[in-house]
Amino acid sequence: MKTSTKILHWLLGLFIFYLIIEILRKMFGGSLGFEELVIGLLIANIGYVITLHAKVGEIKSTLAEHLGWHRGQIVE
Repeated sequence: MKTSTKILHWLLGLFIFYLIIEILRKMFGGSLGFEELVIGLLIANIGYVITLHAKVGEIKSTLAEHLGWHRGQIVE
């Protein structure tokens, strides 16, 4: 994993942690407005989907190499 990707994953994790704290504060009174929380959750969701898309791409690549090996093909 590249350093920039690791940094983005950490930032996404910290952002999600911040949103969890804000949701708890909203439940117990006082916090960001409802709209800000929804927008934050939407941004976190988009970041998570992008991360999953990258992981699926890695799995597809690995699977293609593995199946090619079984067929006697060399995938480069």
